[in-house]
Amino acid sequence: MSSEEGVYKRLRKHLDAMPVGFPATRSGVELRILRHLFTPNEARVAMHMTHVFDFAETICRRVQKIEVSQQQCKQCLQEMAKKGSILCRTSDAEPRYALVPFVVGMYEFQIQRMTTELYQDATRYFREAFGLTYLSTALPQMRVIPIQQSITEDHRIATYDEIRRIIAAADGKIGVADCICRKGRDLIGKPCKKTDRRSLCFGFRDYFDTYHREGWIRKIGAREALDILDQSEKEGLVLQSTNEQAPQAVCACCGCCCGVLGTLKAIPNPAEFVAANFFARVAADLCVGCGLCADRCHMDAIDVRDKKAGVDLLKCIGCGVCVPACKPGALRLESKAVVCVPPETTEKLYETILAKKSRLAGLRTGIKVLRRMNLEQMRNLLDI
Repeated sequence: MSSEEGVYKRLRKHLDAMPVGFPATRSGVELRILRHLFTPNEARVAMHMTHVFDFAETICRRVQKIEVSQQQCKQCLQEMAKKGSILCRTSDAEPRYALVPFVVGMYEFQIQRMTTELYQDATRYFREAFGLTYLSTALPQMRVIPIQQSITEDHRIATYDEIRRIIAAADGKIGVADCICRKGRDLIGKPCKKTDRRSLCFGFRDYFDTYHREGWIRKIGAREALDILDQSEKEGLVLQSTNEQAPQAVCACCGCCCGVLGTLKAIPNPAEFVAANFFARVAADLCVGCGLCADRCHMDAIDVRDKKAGVDLLKCIGCGVCVPACKPGALRLESKAVVCVPPETTEKLYETILAKKSRLAGLRTGIKVLRRMNLEQMRNLLDI
């Protein structure tokens, strides 16, 4: 084994110990991804970082014991932040740096550095190992937000489930960026089947600061954000936010491009692995069996038999995309009995995931997923 290969293997092991892991594969595809994200010296520095934000001086003191000088360490931190390998928080007097998961984090930050090879490697990594890791966290990293057209006056909807309140609370830190998943699909000649737009994913707070600082995002006002959101809802896209009460990002997703939705769709019980507070229900006496709701569903959760639509509650993720398609008004969203309240902050999200992380818990969850997984779907997940 070369010394360089050893560095990346040690970094992989270090990242796997973070709240959201970075598992090994037999193919070694994860090491190719790390080579894209980190130089050997950057990898050495990253091994002395965690998911908790630290000042450069603190990180560099840890690094002093290895063959990287303090000056090189600071330069590595700046370069890693610039290319999206780590997260830099600039709201304090001095910048602070932290590791982020592969998804949601490093991968999405590659919007300006995406290549065909990286997209293919990332897709393969999801299939071989990371998809299971993503599903196995104690709390999901992302949550599904119902679209506005599916919400009625009798719904008691919390702030964290209402996208317009999320936008209003962003305090001017709103940006729109190109969708990383659709950019990857474009590179391999398989464009999105649901929308021709690419600039439709929102960044807020730390993510806005990072994207805006590095020129990856366009700052917009609340009015333009709502216009973009309205178009996404018309096109039937699923809204997914990071799983905090004050989200860092909101994506407009589809089953043909999104790696997260694709991973969920590959198992027969995605509703058990998604953070969502609603589900769809059909009033059989009103349903005319037109099938428009089934055509609009990204999760194949709706089936029409004997001219009546039915919802598979193990597949329904409560996005509400189907509701506006129902002209007779037979479909509506209903609240779940147990409400999923997201953590207040990103830090608390990762603290909860890490506190409940164990090899045994991960193994049990993995077995649960594999027992129910449609292996043919998993092999064909975002087929490239």
